[in-house]
Amino acid sequence: MAEPGTGKTIQWIRNHVSYPHKDWCVIWPFSTTRGYGRFSHLGKAYYAHNFMCEQAHGPAPSEIHEAAHECGDTACVNPHHLSWKTPTENGLDCRKHGTHVRSRYGSAGKITLEQAEVIRSLKDTRRLRELADEYGVSESAISNVWTGKTHYRPSKINHWTTEEDDIIRDGVAKGLNFAQLAKLFTGRTVSGLTARAYRIGLTSGTPCPPKKVIPDFVGTPPERQS
Repeated sequence: MAEPGTGKTIQWIRNHVSYPHKDWCVIWPFSTTRGYGRFSHLGKAYYAHNFMCEQAHGPAPSEIHEAAHECGDTACVNPHHLSWKTPTENGLDCRKHGTHVRSRYGSAGKITLEQAEVIRSLKDTRRLRELADEYGVSESAISNVWTGKTHYRPSKINHWTTEEDDIIRDGVAKGLNFAQLAKLFTGRTVSGLTARAYRIGLTSGTPCPPKKVIPDFVGTPPERQS
């Protein structure tokens, strides 16, 4: 049994850190995820291009820096084709290469609602790059999920619930008018409740009494009594 940290993938990377040719891509020969090489080392998952960039050029200058491909081939791990760049710089390269993500949320669009909740819960215990590698997105995508800039903001629309619909039906059955029904709810207006009642097919409720309108006097006004 091989010693920990001496598997074929890590040995392959070590053999190619000093790859001499700059003009040719070095394609990752092992497993990939969304076109990026991926492997495990000492119990931790890595993207091959990130690991190779760190081995060849040292650690990333900051947590937001990403391992960028000069060649545009995501499976390439030639150290001459890799460099640390900011998300903006990497995004410009992706556009130049035609490999940029077209989701409205960028690479964060790959993340599901359940995954976004997990990512937010790990904000104080995990690093950006660790989560980015784990979910196959950029560090900026993880940061945007953390700050709520892109992912799954709570809806500002106060949707009607089935429980509220049941209350409306029960109230209409008891003969309550819409003004009386509105008092049973918090944050609901009479007009909104009326519209909801009609929407769920309730047209037999007693409508609100109309406001009294004093008509304009026509003719000669009566003389005031002193």
